[in-house]
Amino acid sequence: MSDKTTYALLIYRVKDSRPGQGAREETLEGHRALQKEAHAAGDLHAVARLDLPDRVKTVYPDTGVVTDGPFVESKEWLAGFYLVDCATEDEAVARARLICCDPDHVVVVRPAIWRWQP
Repeated sequence: MSDKTTYALLIYRVKDSRPGQGAREETLEGHRALQKEAHAAGDLHAVARLDLPDRVKTVYPDTGVVTDGPFVESKEWLAGFYLVDCATEDEAVARARLICCDPDHVVVVRPAIWRWQP
């Protein structure tokens, strides 16, 4: 059992503009660096890039009804995430900085209180 804490690095799209090629390459380099480093350390549990918000379905527990959306009046939406083990919160923030390179996205660092472990 590790003494590390699992953190969710939640990537939110906050603008609708397209980043320039330089910002895009810098961001992709950051993602590759984080994936390589965290995987080599045995700290990487999951990475996902999520589809656009117009592809979302919502399931309601009381009725079982499934609807399109939600279509929230917000320009921010969850674009992807990482689940990584980190020894400290500072390490989690440092890893988030690797993937927070363009002005269209922010990364929220959030400790997980539980995750499934096979």
